[in-house]
Amino acid sequence: MVALVATPMLCFGLTIGGTSGVASAGTPIPGAPNCPVFPADNVWNTPVNNLPVSPYSAEWLSAMDASTTDLQFVWGSAYGMPITVVSPSQPLVNITFGSSGNDPGPYPFSSSTGIEGGQDATGDRHAIMVNPSTCTDYELYKAYYSASGSTADNGAIYNLNSDALRSPSLATVDASGLPILPGIARYDELEDGAITHAIRVQAVDTDTQYIWPATAGEGSADNPDLPPMGARFRLSASFNISTYSPQVQVVLRALQTYGLILADNGPNWHFWGDNSESWPLAVVQALKTVPGSAFQAVDESSLEISPDSGQARQLGVAVNCTTTQLGYRLVASDGGLFSFCEPFLGSMGGQHLNAPIVAMAATSGGNGYWEVGSDGGIFNFGNASFHGSTGSMHLNAPIVGMAATPDGGGYWLVASDGGIFNYGDAGFYGSAGSLHLNKPIVGMAATHDGKGYWLVASDGGIFSYGDAAFYGSTGS
Repeated sequence: MVALVATPMLCFGLTIGGTSGVASAGTPIPGAPNCPVFPADNVWNTPVNNLPVSPYSAEWLSAMDASTTDLQFVWGSAYGMPITVVSPSQPLVNITFGSSGNDPGPYPFSSSTGIEGGQDATGDRHAIMVNPSTCTDYELYKAYYSASGSTADNGAIYNLNSDALRSPSLATVDASGLPILPGIARYDELEDGAITHAIRVQAVDTDTQYIWPATAGEGSADNPDLPPMGARFRLSASFNISTYSPQVQVVLRALQTYGLILADNGPNWHFWGDNSESWPLAVVQALKTVPGSAFQAVDESSLEISPDSGQARQLGVAVNCTTTQLGYRLVASDGGLFSFCEPFLGSMGGQHLNAPIVAMAATSGGNGYWEVGSDGGIFNFGNASFHGSTGSMHLNAPIVGMAATPDGGGYWLVASDGGIFNYGDAGFYGSAGSLHLNKPIVGMAATHDGKGYWLVASDGGIFSYGDAAFYGSTGS
């Protein structure tokens, strides 16, 4: 259920893009134009610029030596991550794996498949292959091709049209259990002027525990002060990117909007680009001047819908409105708040009541809002104080309506049996069920002076309560 508080507004359409704070399907890689790099609602493609800072932010930044370490962009043929788009007719080969729990394949692996670090590399030797016909992402770790029999330590296969996460019981190609492909900053994206997804980052010391969306962890210790796999970091909005070149700003804007996802162990603040040699050296050098201390760890738990899925709860879409209109606020059944055409004042699920939201009202200044749950729990969010609780006060019947007092310091509640109740900095003006209409209440509105309210029942009965006179009937 979604409740709506509206003010006059004109909307001219939706704005989708990397700078609008709106999720969009991962930009298809060259050679696979019909394959998104995971759906628009995938966590990799979801903006985090409006999420709250994690309570562990300071500890995780300290563990990653943020005060003394700058970003290091990993790119090019020697270090960047190659992506091989294979022909749909590419022969598939069986892989002999060095451990159990891998996706058996077969894989479109060949002598021409790009290898991280080059064909003679001795490091991680990741290999990423994309079939543009089936939109399948094949990934290998420690991959070695041989006509007589190819080997790899681990292998995983992902459907680029699916949000499904890898099972924690399966072997991983990256330490986090996440796919590598969506976390690579690609040169073609730089050319297009927008990177609309999070980027893969490393840390030396990590927690053995992991958090969504990660499904695995290979940490140094069981220590919550160490960043876990799946941790999300964003470049602070206060970091001035205007002094950088337009190309560098493309990357920095992505870091402010989508951020970094901790996906592997390695040197702190190393984040990944593809193996293109076209990355301008000036861009790479400029990125090295961004300090780790300019980042914040964010709490993205409110985005999680299921631990088995990378689908992320979306904050909404950008709407173009006239400058004179105020827009409207939405509230979801989990207590998530969202405001169109005004500053964002809440989150989609980060704070919630104990029962489904059934009503809401804006504070008088328009800077906050009141919510009420079906159990009577009340809650205030915005620049006004908290005046309620998540369920400790309630009426005898489900609440179906509310209205804020004119000073924004309290609110009226009405239950389906007609019970009325005022809470906040005003006194108690009703009862939990002693006054009611003959039919279920379907709506309410505050009187103009804010000292009472009008009720209406499903049979058309109307009723006023407060310091205003009784003007209706209970169903007659």
